[in-house]
Amino acid sequence: MARSAVEVFRVATKGTAEEVRKTLIATAKREHGRIMQTDPKPQRFTRAVDGVAGAREEQVKAGGIIRYRYDRLGQVVQFAMETLFELSPVLSGEYRSAHMLFIDGVAAANLKDWDGSGEIVITNPVPYARKIEVGNMTMRVPGSDRVYQQAEQTVKRRYGNQARISFTFRAILGGFSVNQGKAASSGQPWWLGGGDARSASGTLETALGKKFGKTAHNKSGARYPALVIAERR
Repeated sequence: MARSAVEVFRVATKGTAEEVRKTLIATAKREHGRIMQTDPKPQRFTRAVDGVAGAREEQVKAGGIIRYRYDRLGQVVQFAMETLFELSPVLSGEYRSAHMLFIDGVAAANLKDWDGSGEIVITNPVPYARKIEVGNMTMRVPGSDRVYQQAEQTVKRRYGNQARISFTFRAILGGFSVNQGKAASSGQPWWLGGGDARSASGTLETALGKKFGKTAHNKSGARYPALVIAERR
């Protein structure tokens, strides 16, 4: 079973304050090393010692706390991509090769530059992707439609205990994936991310709104099947 996204280490043992502190350090390092080598291996981690982000384990006080937070979504995203590829109907190959990864609305090749907080979305922008997903397209092979919904269940079965995987439809406009669910409360006609990414994208969102109109992201012709993947906190 996969470990949780957050591991907290504290020890209660007999001995002097220094002996307790050394036991905590040794326990945290040993378990951290084991987690980093256990599949699915974390893509990255952050560490906080007695509430200080980035502090070394050796800085912990007797009776203190060492906390690690792990990001394992790299393998989840890779498996989701492979699953979508395998489930994709093949005629010209266009649909199967068109699955795309977006981080905070921006297309990305992988999670290399993901900061651990941005929204991760996989979607397919070919014009007929929606028809395949809702079953409105005649398929040569029975059961080869609803690709993203099938993939959602497959990925959940393997990684549902460590990641949240959900199927939805997302608009793609101007080459950007739009989170229409949060657009109304963002103060902008478009919503491309959260935190720093949200602030930085304000000008872009305004420009997209002027170009496409404030409600274009709600039109079915602009919305495509998508998997939204997030860490379980």
